[in-house]
Amino acid sequence: MIKHVFKYKTDFLIIILMLEVMKTIHLFQFKNSISLKHPFFKEECRLDNLNDLMAYDLMNTEKMIEFIIEVHDDFIFEDMTREDLLSMCGNAKEMIEHYFVTTMNDYDVI
Repeated sequence: MIKHVFKYKTDFLIIILMLEVMKTIHLFQFKNSISLKHPFFKEECRLDNLNDLMAYDLMNTEKMIEFIIEVHDDFIFEDMTREDLLSMCGNAKEMIEHYFVTTMNDYDVI
């Protein structure tokens, strides 16, 4: 998005163009943490549809939420508070829930 800012100085007009550069980031919420990196789950433990989810005891599944967010180009994750990150997640343009099986054949696969 380009913004036009007009400033008058004596008899002439100075036009300043400011370019807002945005980028898309993915934030991942797993349990009580928010990170830029996808938590480690084996891909074969991913539940891709409702039938897969219903086949397992809900006690043996974990949910990870992926938030797709537009931020300014100068965004620095480490400078954000947890509350700021939660607010950004609440205003995300897209949210994707991922479900994973946490135990298969009595072995922990997280």
